[in-house]
Amino acid sequence: MAVCAKEAARHLPGAQVACLRFVLGAGTVLTLAAVGVLQLRAYNPWALLLRGTLGGGGVLLYFVAISHLPVGVATLLNNSSPLFVAIFSWLFLREPFGVRMLVALIVTSLGIVMVVLGNAPAAGSPVLSLKWVLMGLGSAVFAGGAVTTMRALRKREGAWEIFLALCVIGGVITGIPTVFAYVAPTPRDWFWVTLTGGFSVGSQVLLTYCLRDVPAVRAGLMMQLAPILTFILGALWLAEFPSGLSWLGAAVTIGGVSWGMLTRSSSSRSRVG
Repeated sequence: MAVCAKEAARHLPGAQVACLRFVLGAGTVLTLAAVGVLQLRAYNPWALLLRGTLGGGGVLLYFVAISHLPVGVATLLNNSSPLFVAIFSWLFLREPFGVRMLVALIVTSLGIVMVVLGNAPAAGSPVLSLKWVLMGLGSAVFAGGAVTTMRALRKREGAWEIFLALCVIGGVITGIPTVFAYVAPTPRDWFWVTLTGGFSVGSQVLLTYCLRDVPAVRAGLMMQLAPILTFILGALWLAEFPSGLSWLGAAVTIGGVSWGMLTRSSSSRSRVG
C-alpha cells in the first residue's frame, strides 16, 4: 500500500491520496452491505468515532510523510506505533512500564535519529526533512491510540464496522485539506489510488479481525515486517536507496521496537503466572 501511495503521490497531494483511499474503502463496505454480504451493526458509536478520528488523523499524517520522504523511512516512522501503545497503556490503563521498556524506547529513538540524519542530505534541507519526519512520528502516535481503541472495540464491534468508521471519519478529516488543494487525477493516478485502496482494505480488515484473538504485543511484532519490506520495495521499485546510516538506523529502530514488545510480552506472562 505504501509503495502504491508513493506512486500516486508523484502527482497528487498526500492528503488527497488518503481521502480517495478512504472513499474507496467506504464504498467497498457499503456495496457489500447493500448486496447483503455484510450486516453492519454498531454497539458503541462514540468509541467508533474515537477510532475513526485517531485512525484518520494518523493516515493523513502518514500519507503526507510518504509524499515527502522515502517510502521506507515514512513506513518505519509510522510502525514505531507499538511503543506508543505501551505508553498509552501505562498512562490510561495503568499497565506497568518497566525500565527495559524505557531502554527500548531510547534505543528506538536513537535509531530514528540515525534514519533522519542519514536521510537529511538526500532531502536537500534538514529543516524540511525534520518537518516531514515529525509528521511521520505523529502518525505513529495517532496509530498507537487507534490500535489501543481497536483492541477495546473488538470485544463487541465487528471488523467491518470498525473499518467503515475509519473510512467515513477519515474521509472527512482528509477531505478538508483536499478541498483546498485538489488536483484532477489522471488515469495513471486512478490506477495507483485504486491499488492503494485495495491493499488498505485488505490490510485494515485483516488487522482489525486478528486483534480480536491475537494479543496486541504479538501483532506489534509482526507489524515490524512492514518497514523491512517497504525499504526493500522502495529500493527495487522506486529506486530509493537510503544511505548506510539510514539502513543501520532502520535496523536499530526495528530491533528496539521488537525488543520492547518482547519485554512487554514477558512481563504479561509473569503477571499471569
